Amino acid sequence: MDLSNGVAARLAAVCLDDDGRLRDFDIWDTATRAALIVDLVRAGRLADDTDSITVDLSPTGFPPADRLLAAMEVEPERPLTWWIDHGGVRLDDVAEACVQAGRWTVERRLLGRRYEVADPQTIEDRSLDGRRPDDMAPETATVAVLGMACGAWRHRPEPVSEGDLTATGPLRWICESVTAHLEQTHRHNLRAAGAADGGSVPYY
Repeated sequence: MDLSNGVAARLAAVCLDDDGRLRDFDIWDTATRAALIVDLVRAGRLADDTDSITVDLSPTGFPPADRLLAAMEVEPERPLTWWIDHGGVRLDDVAEACVQAGRWTVERRLLGRRYEVADPQTIEDRSLDGRRPDDMAPETATVAVLGMACGAWRHRPEPVSEGDLTATGPLRWICESVTAHLEQTHRHNLRAAGAADGGSVPYY
């Protein structure tokens, strides 16, 4: 399975602005690691085995996913939510891996990088804003629910409903876990932002 066009890569493409720049929100890095975990499930490297998660450490060939797998090998006792928070892989790592795989092109400028993604799938993904996942294929629905949970379309992150999760089909179990954790992360960020601001109303 080629993860250079997987859930994490598709989510990263949605996070590009109209000028091809990757904006910098902490929750997007968290969502990137969540999406990579979903990709590892899709690739058969992680599986739900009743009361535990089994891990197959065979490389996938996609560097960001393989970095996460290698870290899991060193500390296998960590839960998946810990890797979502602390896995070390960031959104720009996925973008660079997509460039190396030939999926994206990049122009390096004095004020930063500008990426271009010509894949027709990306055009479709960027149009998912405002659509509910129940009329989508499971992998596209997965991109949609992760994007909703992290605010990838530059809205506030929003909770994912049971109906949204149902549309993800066989990926539901992992999507439910990672989107619930993203919702917790968003609430934590709101509280932290409000405390730092000294006001009574936190913001994203």
